[in-house]
Amino acid sequence: MLFLVVVGPVWDYFDTKSLKANPSSAARLSYYRRTILWLLTASAIAMCTTGWTGLFTLRGLGIRAVWLETHRWTWWTLGVMVLLFVLVQLVLPVAQVKLKYGSRTYLEPRQFESLRFFLPSTGAERRWFAGLSVTAGFCEELLFRGFVLRELIALPLHMGLAGPAILAALIFGSHHVYLGRAGVVSTTVGGLVFTATLLVTGNLIAGMILHALMDLSLLLYWRPKTLHGAETPTI
Repeated sequence: MLFLVVVGPVWDYFDTKSLKANPSSAARLSYYRRTILWLLTASAIAMCTTGWTGLFTLRGLGIRAVWLETHRWTWWTLGVMVLLFVLVQLVLPVAQVKLKYGSRTYLEPRQFESLRFFLPSTGAERRWFAGLSVTAGFCEELLFRGFVLRELIALPLHMGLAGPAILAALIFGSHHVYLGRAGVVSTTVGGLVFTATLLVTGNLIAGMILHALMDLSLLLYWRPKTLHGAETPTI
């Protein structure tokens, strides 16, 4: 818990700062591999200390959301919120890229320019980035919507569910400082939506799949010229 709350964000800040200073292909590959390693290691430790069931389901997390069962409108409200998030953040952007730019071999949207240091530029990088996306989808949900949320709920502060959900989302956002201020805010909001997904479905599966797909979708938006060594239209 100390690592996820304190060490992780500080480590990520300096790790990405180093990557920004030297955004070479070798540095990106090394960053992807390190991130995959620490996510898998932290998840393994969390599962060994808590157990799979204790991290994966609402009951295992100690969440007794009776209000979801007694007031069905709350369940539907959360469900609609999750569906709208999926539509706006995943379905519509992917459809737009496929319809408008699907025929383009190269694609470097201006809104991703500030993340050029982090985004993959070669075939090997794209494969490792895909592996990182799937790993993050599984491990980050297990850690931040599972382990962190469970530990915060267990604290004797009588915060109910809202307080731990917000704190867990903020901790999740703090691990994405390389995205800038707007990125931290958007990932924090995303963390709340992933928590809503957990409440609606009762487990982490849907959130894991959604998380991985959102990260993988970056490979569709970002197809730089360095993949084939040709000029790229910036849009």
